[in-house]
Amino acid sequence: MRITNMYLSNHILNSMQKNLSGLARTEEQLATSKSLLRASDKPIMMGQFMSIKSTLSYNEQYNRNLDDGLSFLDMTDSTMGTMGNVLTKAKELALQGSNDTYNSEDRKAVAAQIDKLIDQIVDLGNSTVGGKYIYAGTKNGASPFERDGDKIIFKGNTNQVTREVLAGTDYTIGQPGITKGWNIIANNVEAKSINELPQVTERPTDHSKIGVINLKYDSTATPPFGQIEGFNLDGNTPNSNLVIYTDAANPGYSYDTATETLEITDGDLAGLKIEMPTELKDGAEYNVTLDNELGVFGNGKWDNNAYVIYDGSDPAHDYATKDSVDKGIFDALFNLRNLLNDDSQSDFGDKMQQSIGDLEGKIDQLLRHRVAVGARTKHFETLKDQLLDQEVKLTENLEKIEGADMAKLSIQASQQQLSYNASLAVGAKIMQTSLLNFLR
Repeated sequence: MRITNMYLSNHILNSMQKNLSGLARTEEQLATSKSLLRASDKPIMMGQFMSIKSTLSYNEQYNRNLDDGLSFLDMTDSTMGTMGNVLTKAKELALQGSNDTYNSEDRKAVAAQIDKLIDQIVDLGNSTVGGKYIYAGTKNGASPFERDGDKIIFKGNTNQVTREVLAGTDYTIGQPGITKGWNIIANNVEAKSINELPQVTERPTDHSKIGVINLKYDSTATPPFGQIEGFNLDGNTPNSNLVIYTDAANPGYSYDTATETLEITDGDLAGLKIEMPTELKDGAEYNVTLDNELGVFGNGKWDNNAYVIYDGSDPAHDYATKDSVDKGIFDALFNLRNLLNDDSQSDFGDKMQQSIGDLEGKIDQLLRHRVAVGARTKHFETLKDQLLDQEVKLTENLEKIEGADMAKLSIQASQQQLSYNASLAVGAKIMQTSLLNFLR
């Protein structure tokens, strides 16, 4: 084989380049403390490597969600603790006001203090975390509670605020300020959803609450409604929804042929909207029940024994109610204030005792919510511990895959440096040979 100078030169240059490339890679591994820098480094391990990296990335987001949820829960617990103190103060004032040594003027002064406590509860209901109102549901960009004289207007919604803290699993954070307390049982057609109207007056005066409504569509019936139990529509088929109002001041109904919507109206208290997945069919029956779900501020609980029947044919039974209805924190405070402002009633003492009992019930209600918040907080903290343990184990596995043996790499770098220097020296000697060397 003929060995030319060109061959020697190329061979030496290739060796030098190979040694330099190896040295550069080793120095890169030393600088990053990683042995896996490219997919080609460990092709067999890349699937496991990418899976671990993806899990760690998701867990990082889950941890942020947990921290966010814990912030909501902590603020919820704090505000409910303060609300409990406010209600305890209201109970103390109620006990003072029920004392026989107090006259009407004294009780009116106590009533004024109760009125201020109502404002405090409204302020607590508008508490925020990170600019989000914790009792406004998912409509939390604006304050949910507004006082308008003797009414409390709720502008939020009853949707639960959730965070995904495990893969595919959403957990509720905080506690609902106002709950719907609505349930639909559809006999013939499955009901799709229930949505409250945008603004709900959450404090009617003495209006009774609906416990059960039966709605029945009968294409042959005409007003007035013919059946004692429920409603028969008048030949037009509602396309999508029924809207029901639940204030009992002026019961009535109307059917809008343009929107194909039945409205059962009885005052200005916005209630619920029932959406059906298909058109109502002749003979379809729907039972709308109000369950016992109760928000922090109440007024979402509707006693199952309370009921309203509209039928249009039997005035004696058009409207029937029972009284065992929970009206919420605001109602308890308003009722106490009104009672203290008018102590001329013959059964004033009995009503004061009942009002004090209502306040005790609201304090217990808050305690139940605080227990639920505490349990959820503990759950979130446990999840954080689990994610931390998982992160430690995954990081250890990741280190085994991509981690570098620094001592070994240091020795390897020294060897590669020697090899590179040697190739430079050999190349320098060989490349000295040229025609000029022989002509000297």
